[in-house]
Amino acid sequence: MLLRILLQLLLLTHSSLSAPADFPRKKFPSAIIVGVKKAGTRALLEFLRLNPNIRAPGPEVHFFDKNYHKGLDWYR
Repeated sequence: MLLRILLQLLLLTHSSLSAPADFPRKKFPSAIIVGVKKAGTRALLEFLRLNPNIRAPGPEVHFFDKNYHKGLDWYR
């Protein structure tokens, strides 16, 4: 239930989620999904991927826990 509410809020508050053709590929995200194991974060990501206007990354990026020391240039 909470997952559905969060998804609806995201889609309602961002009516212009489609990106233009010249959208830069190395842009920081406008949203970050954070969660612990077994909290439903993978399910949330899969639901977001169903929307063609949302660009979702592949596997978890692990920026804050494993790659933070590499800096923002690595993240981009």
